[in-house]
Amino acid sequence: MKRYDLITFDMGYTLAYFYPSEEELFLSALRSVGLEIDPGAVRQARNTAWREYFASIGGTTFEATEERDRMAEAWIMAQTLAHCGVHDQGLVDVVCKASKAVFKAPGAVRLYDEVPDVLKTLRATGLRLGIVSNWSWDLHEYVHMLGLTPYFDVIVGSARVGCEKPHPRIFAEALQAVGVPPERALHIGDSYEADVLGARAAGMDALWLDRAGAGGHPDCQSIRDLRAVLEIA
Repeated sequence: MKRYDLITFDMGYTLAYFYPSEEELFLSALRSVGLEIDPGAVRQARNTAWREYFASIGGTTFEATEERDRMAEAWIMAQTLAHCGVHDQGLVDVVCKASKAVFKAPGAVRLYDEVPDVLKTLRATGLRLGIVSNWSWDLHEYVHMLGLTPYFDVIVGSARVGCEKPHPRIFAEALQAVGVPPERALHIGDSYEADVLGARAAGMDALWLDRAGAGGHPDCQSIRDLRAVLEIA
């Protein structure tokens, strides 16, 4: 008997990554609209803006609409620019559009090398597969761009559910969509807090994807590469 009926994956830095890096893509978007800002200042500003955003939602649920998602992105962008000393509100929409264009350009988001073969092998065993990710409204678009849509039975993004991992509801949405009980499901992701603790709160098993070999979480099983999932599932 199979150990699991459903395996869900995080998206960013689990299945796919930004090339050459998320930071470099964002700097490119800024340069495309004439903003030359010190990379270190941008990095600090983005980190601060995201911390402020997550503190503002504080593990609660929120309205799951495309308009709300756009407003959240604009707020984060405005905070980022403000922390960089740019207070021109007219630039917020301009930079948001430039950022979308850069991040959706061909080759900006890439799959880790092992992903296609791992997904094919798992599908061949009859397992149901899903994505559970803290992502903007257009998660499905990125999945399609990467050619991953045929592999997955369910794709759940936080913007369309109204909560962020580690909130257990986002995992419950995936389980309910395919009719699998949590004890028959495994989630894999690169964030201990969001992926491991979130999946456990929903009653699922969890694997921590520690590609860098950083360690530090002895209470959970970790893997360095998604190929290791084939030995577990």
